Amino acid sequence: MKKRSSSFTVIGLLFIGIGFTLVDDNIYLKYGFLLLGIAFLFYSIFTMIKKG
Repeated sequence: MKKRSSSFTVIGLLFIGIGFTLVDDNIYLKYGFLLLGIAFLFYSIFTMIKKG
């Protein structure tokens, strides 16, 4: 389970990085990637707290 949570953290950080690199391309795409990355990070933090 720990490996799955860490992979969600990595995916979340990757999506946030993609969202920050899309500066002027498409505002919906930028904020979509940012929100998706934040959702993955919150899910991984929630599973860590719930497990501990």
